[in-house]
Amino acid sequence: RATRRDRRRSGGPRVIPAHPHRVAFEQGAERRRAALWAVVQRALFATSFHNAYRWRNFLLRWFGATIDRTVRVRPSCRIDRPWHLSMARKSALGDGVVIYAGAPVTIGERSVISQYTVIAAARGAPGAAPAPAPVSIGDDCWIAAESFVPGGATVPDGVVVGARSVLPGDDSLGSWTIVSGDPARSRRERAYQGRGTAGEPEGSR
Repeated sequence: RATRRDRRRSGGPRVIPAHPHRVAFEQGAERRRAALWAVVQRALFATSFHNAYRWRNFLLRWFGATIDRTVRVRPSCRIDRPWHLSMARKSALGDGVVIYAGAPVTIGERSVISQYTVIAAARGAPGAAPAPAPVSIGDDCWIAAESFVPGGATVPDGVVVGARSVLPGDDSLGSWTIVSGDPARSRRERAYQGRGTAGEPEGSR
């Protein structure tokens, strides 16, 4: 048995891996929680009136989402693990948006995810099981209809994504730009009322 002196010589205390039974229990609990949410989403979330935003926000919070009271989520959205979802002030999810939240999905203030966009917080090589990978969308962004946001994607503040674009799974996009394509790339700077190019306040240059 290792003594304290042995542990100090080896660089610190031993790291004991999680017991396989505990890992299996936690994975099972996650699946049961997802199954319960699927029932609630089908029975109470998807059937709610189109303007019952507070009710849907309550259901999402009940299952662990971090949702500002001003958020608007349409009833036709599908979110598989709301406890990984965070939405800031005045952000919105349009009709038919699908979020596979295997990892944290963060949406900033005043950002809009338009109709039938898919956010998949996972990535992996072809033929391999996907691994969880977080998605971060900054403030004042607009992801236009039928776009795809993969795991690992970082959308900086002020980005407008053209319809049906496929975003890269990295942080290569520039802030306050208009992007499009497959894979999407920054096409030009986005001018915004009260700001100069690239999101800088007017007169700051």
